[in-house]
Amino acid sequence: KQCINAEYGGIVNEEERDRGERSERGPPTERGSMDIWVDTSCLGRIIGKGGIKIREIERIYKVKIDVKKDVVEENETKVVLIGTKDDVLATRDHIYDIVDEEL
Repeated sequence: KQCINAEYGGIVNEEERDRGERSERGPPTERGSMDIWVDTSCLGRIIGKGGIKIREIERIYKVKIDVKKDVVEENETKVVLIGTKDDVLATRDHIYDIVDEEL
């Protein structure tokens, strides 16, 4: 059984949130989001007991993960990954690995 739909909308740019003094910190880091679809029955593997797994993933990959439990299509739930392009792509791959290793 496949738990993740490989189709996603790609990285969507968001307005730059950092308005600090850029000359001291270098160029701003572009942030964006990616939507992936996860089989609803597999969400527990990503979230973990009490949300511990999802918080760990957010901390390690420096992203925000938003599980849209109210957005379900054909037994798949929308999950939004928010962060830099590299961090979002790494998170997506990690989520694929989590789901695949437990099938």
